[in-house]
Amino acid sequence: MSLDATIQRARSAREPLIRSEQSNAWRLFHGGSDGVEGLFIEQWADVLVAQFHPNHVHVREDETRGALEHLRQSVNARAVYRKIFPPDRAQVSPEIGAMHLSPQPWLGTPVEAEIPIVENSLKFLIRPYDGFSVGLFLENRDNRRRVRNMAAGRRVLNAFCYTCGFSVAAAAGGATSVYSVDLSRKYLEWGKRNFEANRISTQGHWFFCSDVLDYYARAKRQGRRFDLIILDPPTFARMRRPRRTFVLEEDLGPLLAGAVELLDPGGILLLATNCRQLALARMEQEIRKAAGNRECTVLERPALPPDFPGDPDFAKSIIVRLN
Repeated sequence: MSLDATIQRARSAREPLIRSEQSNAWRLFHGGSDGVEGLFIEQWADVLVAQFHPNHVHVREDETRGALEHLRQSVNARAVYRKIFPPDRAQVSPEIGAMHLSPQPWLGTPVEAEIPIVENSLKFLIRPYDGFSVGLFLENRDNRRRVRNMAAGRRVLNAFCYTCGFSVAAAAGGATSVYSVDLSRKYLEWGKRNFEANRISTQGHWFFCSDVLDYYARAKRQGRRFDLIILDPPTFARMRRPRRTFVLEEDLGPLLAGAVELLDPGGILLLATNCRQLALARMEQEIRKAAGNRECTVLERPALPPDFPGDPDFAKSIIVRLN
């Protein structure tokens, strides 16, 4: 089967999702699960973003361009932006770095630097050419809906908040307060714009540019308590303030212990990760270890959304209640 036909088949398989969701952002092609290792295609409103992992993709560039141009026309997209993921993102060539920041798309015509998308009736601002990521991770689409549904009346901590997708969902669901913590001021400001896009006041919600473990200590000193804590940490990160390296597989224990200490009885913890090496069973084991003598009840081990088929290790999440 040609690459064109393979991509069109994957897109057609998602037609029920596209027609039923109150959203306009999906993963249209998911690597080997859809037939081509290392190729991922996402639709963000009328913009397509194609991710290439060169160590795995073994298709000719001219064939890929032709197939993506056909897809662009079939979904009425204005542009296709290309992201190339080297094995080590700390060693990005100047050419690739410049490409990821250029408004000139691989195919089609340039689009705005920031465009709104809709996800389950909420709006989020994404940036098609602002680096490797666009500002939202689609694998957590259903988890954001879950947070919105359980947030009413709760004090929420969103650690590693990125552009505050979970924070917006919690505030829209009626959280009494949302504390968003991230090391990047840029992403926190982006997150505030996501609040504005949904006409949600930031009054009563708080944004902290901080290392998560440092914030735990601050919250403890202030006697701060939470009813819902969301942990969606990176797999690996080099931090400048404080200067250290975060490795999820090594730092998961302290990360969970600090969260449990701030969670009131009856509180809910959502742990999500896209670390393939971290098994769901170990995630649950580490949560129970951090809980100590507290009763820990697993509420849900959510499956990935249907546009991430056949790849359960791509991302995992678990939701627990601690009494």
